[in-house]
Amino acid sequence: MTGGDVEADEGPRSLNSLATGWSLIGVAAVFGWAVYRLGGRGLAAIQGGLSPTEWTALVAFTLFFVYTEGVLTFDRRWIPKLVARSRRVGDESMMLQLLAPLYGLSLIGRDWKEMAKAWIGTALIVTAVLVVRQFPSPWRG
Repeated sequence: MTGGDVEADEGPRSLNSLATGWSLIGVAAVFGWAVYRLGGRGLAAIQGGLSPTEWTALVAFTLFFVYTEGVLTFDRRWIPKLVARSRRVGDESMMLQLLAPLYGLSLIGRDWKEMAKAWIGTALIVTAVLVVRQFPSPWRG
């Protein structure tokens, strides 16, 4: 193998790494932005003062969601799937690589069942946000 062969082999791997990184960073940025916005609302609600019932609800819901969504869903199921999809995006077309965060989220470039589940999940999250916005403070955060 000559030096030129090594360089030729490095190109596709670096593009795969770039697409993988873009997928993971893009998804992390979306989640980070959501945490930033919702975290500010949550802190404002706490600083405004909570009754004992509201504190109990806050602690109970926090523990419930950290375990069910954070550990069971994100840590054990969703993140491994995201990482696997992000690693595969480098083998896809340039258009899918440019849209790598959407590919990582299974919103594009998957079979119809997988995409339908992803789009339904996204719609349910948007619906939940719109419903919770209607709650009185401090319940909406």
